[in-house]
Amino acid sequence: MILPFVRELLTDLEHCEPFERVRRHLALAAGRKRVSGLTATARALYLPFFARAAQSPVVVIVADNKAADTLQLTLRAACELTGAIEPERVLRFPAHDVLPFENMSPHPDVQEQRASVLWKIATAPLSIVIVPVEAACMRVFPADYYAQLGRVLRREEEIDMDELTTHLASVGYSPMDIVEMPGQFTRRAASSTSTPRKPTARFAMELFGDEIESLRKFEPDSQRSSTAIDETWLFAVDRDADLGGSAGRGTPAPQRKPSRRW
Repeated sequence: MILPFVRELLTDLEHCEPFERVRRHLALAAGRKRVSGLTATARALYLPFFARAAQSPVVVIVADNKAADTLQLTLRAACELTGAIEPERVLRFPAHDVLPFENMSPHPDVQEQRASVLWKIATAPLSIVIVPVEAACMRVFPADYYAQLGRVLRREEEIDMDELTTHLASVGYSPMDIVEMPGQFTRRAASSTSTPRKPTARFAMELFGDEIESLRKFEPDSQRSSTAIDETWLFAVDRDADLGGSAGRGTPAPQRKPSRRW
């Protein structure tokens, strides 16, 4: 919880003359804008204000993944202190941990995180995306392609179970008799269990007809469900999902074309 007087103190940052000049330039939305003379702490405090003044998504390019991690933590803290934007609207798009043509598979956690961020960029309102320069140099597909890779499941919603299992298989999940490892799912008479790579995302789902009657967290070790949840997110787990590789089994990947917008 941020004390009110702290937030009031930081609102003065928006009312200084240098920021007013920057805000007016950003409002014009034309030409290149350059702001200099800010320390690392000042940049973290002002970037949320800049994003709000620009009224459009902001891409922040940094040197590498380590710098992106550090900046994301700092920016989210600044968002909480200033209240300029929601901290959840600050995302980090990591670079691969291996270079192209090294004949090595990228780490699955990095692949999942990239697919998750690309899906959020394509479907959710965002304010700031932090991108290492290596990731910024890699081409990506249009937003429509990534919008289909993720799914949100909510309790009391109706779903097509056949379509859902087909989608899971197309984005890298493996159908199994018993779910034990990340990236697996099983379908029983009136229930389904899935384990995305993040442990907190493992869940069991029960249906009444086509309606999701319950969603619960699932423990593969005990094969038991526990705490009830209202919704969960399913992201691609295929190692090529963010590149349009084998995740495109269900839907052909579009042709690579330069995009004017991210």
